[in-house]
Amino acid sequence: MKLLSYLRQLLATVFHRSRSDRELEEEIRSHIARQTEDFERSGFSREEAQRRARIAFGSPEKAKENVREERPGFFLETLAGDIRFALRIFRKSPGFTSVAIFTLALGIGANTAIFSVVDAVLLRPLPYAEPDRIVTVAESNRPYDLPSRNEVSAGNFFDWRLRNHVFEQIGAVHVPGYSITGTDRPERVQGAAISAGMLHLLGLRPALGREFETADDRDGAPPVVMLADELWRRRFAGDTSIIGKTMYLDTKPYTIVGVLPPGLIFPADRAGVWLPLEQMHTRQEMHWYASHYLDVYARLRPGVTLAEANQEMTRIAAQIKQEQPESNGGAAALVIPLQEDLTGEIRPALLTLLTAVGFVLLIASVNVANLLLVRASARTKELATRIALGADKVRLIRQMLTESVMLSLAGGGAGLLVANWTRGILVALSPKSLPQFNVIETDGRVLLFTFIVSVSTGLLFGVLPAFGSTGLNLAPALHGLSRNATPGRTTHRLRNLLVVAEVAISLVLLAGAGLTIRSFLQLRHAHLGFRSDHTVTARITIPKDKYSREERVVAFYDKILERMHATPGVESAGMISYLPLTGHNFDNSFDIVGKPPRPYSDRDYALVRFVDPQYFDVLGIPVLAGRGTTEHDRWGAPRSVILSESMAKRFFPGANPIGQHLVVYMGEDQSPWEIVGIVADTRSDISALPEPTMYFAYAQFPYRYMVLTLRTHAEPGSMLDTMRNTVNSIDPDLPVYQTRTLAEFVREELVPWRFSMTLLAGFAAVALVLAGAGIYGVMAYLVEQRTHEVGVRMALGARPSDVLRLVVAQGAKLAFLGVLAGVAASLALTRLMSSLLFNVSSTDPMTLSAVALLLVVVALAACAIPARRAANVDPAVALRCE
Repeated sequence: MKLLSYLRQLLATVFHRSRSDRELEEEIRSHIARQTEDFERSGFSREEAQRRARIAFGSPEKAKENVREERPGFFLETLAGDIRFALRIFRKSPGFTSVAIFTLALGIGANTAIFSVVDAVLLRPLPYAEPDRIVTVAESNRPYDLPSRNEVSAGNFFDWRLRNHVFEQIGAVHVPGYSITGTDRPERVQGAAISAGMLHLLGLRPALGREFETADDRDGAPPVVMLADELWRRRFAGDTSIIGKTMYLDTKPYTIVGVLPPGLIFPADRAGVWLPLEQMHTRQEMHWYASHYLDVYARLRPGVTLAEANQEMTRIAAQIKQEQPESNGGAAALVIPLQEDLTGEIRPALLTLLTAVGFVLLIASVNVANLLLVRASARTKELATRIALGADKVRLIRQMLTESVMLSLAGGGAGLLVANWTRGILVALSPKSLPQFNVIETDGRVLLFTFIVSVSTGLLFGVLPAFGSTGLNLAPALHGLSRNATPGRTTHRLRNLLVVAEVAISLVLLAGAGLTIRSFLQLRHAHLGFRSDHTVTARITIPKDKYSREERVVAFYDKILERMHATPGVESAGMISYLPLTGHNFDNSFDIVGKPPRPYSDRDYALVRFVDPQYFDVLGIPVLAGRGTTEHDRWGAPRSVILSESMAKRFFPGANPIGQHLVVYMGEDQSPWEIVGIVADTRSDISALPEPTMYFAYAQFPYRYMVLTLRTHAEPGSMLDTMRNTVNSIDPDLPVYQTRTLAEFVREELVPWRFSMTLLAGFAAVALVLAGAGIYGVMAYLVEQRTHEVGVRMALGARPSDVLRLVVAQGAKLAFLGVLAGVAASLALTRLMSSLLFNVSSTDPMTLSAVALLLVVVALAACAIPARRAANVDPAVALRCE
């Protein structure tokens, strides 16, 4: 009953205030009337009885106020009054209001945009059932050592699946490519050879048909396929009767048994078809321990922790290594949460950007706090009058905090517009490593974040001005003596401290941006080991079921090269299995003939590339010793291999490797290969050192996945069409794909670095502008407050240059202190972004010196206008104003 009564009173207070006030006034009149009657009965006249009753009752307005304070909802009532008063204040000072809202919109909007990306990628759970129980399982050379992780061999996967007791389900994935044939429009699609039940592992169901069953996932089972939603809609027009129909992949017929759920990007966002894993490999191949090519995923059993799973898998891996010492190199197995595994590459960049925009918001808050301190000085007489009339200081503090929170909420609302614009830039600049399994949008979580940040920001920048403004010296304030009515030396020190903090934070941001810019420039001018200009490329894959004999594979490539050499505009043409910088790598272990063979787990590895005789000329890779491949390096000729410079230096230090032999554990024939040449290094990763590489003639070891490379001065688009037409004229069922210039590959490699550089530089630029504005605001206010002092100095003989020097020195002092604090903070914080840097130290003195000098220049420029204004003060006018 008490609760219902309280709610009724609350509703009456909020929605029927006028009626409640009328009832209160009637109650007060009734009380005074009764007391008047009591005085009349005591013998007083009517007029005297009324006077004594009013005196005895006290102030009706005070009584009303006391009653209102006891009413439910009084806080809401006064809050509404505070809001109305704040709106009147904002209307009276539109310039201040606009600047404050704009400043906060920049800071809050940038934070909202970055948070929407961080939330979608790092914080929001994956769109699968109980995603916290889905993990990646990888091989590792050492227990719990992420840098030594490796793909999984099929033999290890089968043993893990048989022996583990921590996984509810475990499956493997291999990601090959396939050609859709049997139509007049062949197409190359990314595929996923996947264990049966993988959709069930994710907690998903097919949109149409069924997923793979255990009977499908075995060697010799009828070939079946599942289609990705995008491919089904684009290639088959969303035909709902597609189940049971046949499609051809690499000339082999497959029965379509299902369509995957829309929006699924597992295991890769471009996978167009799913096929049963064990259909793609023979029973013998699926039990090999030496070939590592599988990605393994599992679902933890209920109640099993990540630590328990790691312990058991490490124990199982150690058992398998003891059983297979000659072929199994994995000493441990790593169990990694799937979301952590998918976001590992982009996580450092996103967290760095989130920290950077947090600093931008902090600078914006400092700026607005300074603006509020200046405005509080202008409102000194108003605040002093309210205090003198009995206003409670807590009440005034609440009023001022209400104003600051309203400003921040308005800034947050405007910040949502800034966030939408900024998020578009983020997505446009984002690298491929930014996974988008969740939609990046302004949803309820982002709106809640914006609201919390807005309110917190309002309290942050409003609390100091609110407390500082209520500690006034009332006598001079009420007498209107402007020089003495200001909040005093403490407030001046507070403003100066805020400016120093603003400069320091700006320097940290500028240092981070400067380091990423230097890294980007280093990358752009890094020697890649090859020429990328005027070079076009296209990948060709030859299916094994159509070209079963290796002689036919070589003849096919020879015919393509012969026709391309005869094409007008082609300077040179060559082939390689994997281009530099494309992210595709294939390595093999080897031993040096003449040295004791090493055990399997301790062998050395090098990248493997298959090339034709013209490849090194096309990319301008110099032969440093010996020779390159020639037309004589063919099937049946002595086996020859060419080493990269880094491999020769690493494995043959101080010796000439030409003429020596290697045993490369590749293929069934493991007879030695003679080293016939050394070529310059090329980078397989733009930000990593060149890796040891072995080059083999494709005619001696035919490889079915090759990249055609052409050097030409013709228009790239027309040459790409020529490459497609040439291949189609030889075999119309073979699609030509990944057609682009080599320069485009280089630009794509720079995208992640450009992403971090552009955003950090943009945030640093905003911070620099805000810092300059903050210094200007403080110095302008200082000049205004010291106008009388300047007039006196000039009247006593001071020159304008002296006044100019005085003001600039004050601003330079603040900037210098801020720069010192910022350099110290940068030396500590920039170490955290070392993973985003290339060939640049996180404490690079050149960068720190440059950004410090830039900040000093901006600070002096911000001081220049107020200083010139002070130097141009007319002493007579300044003294007369006082």
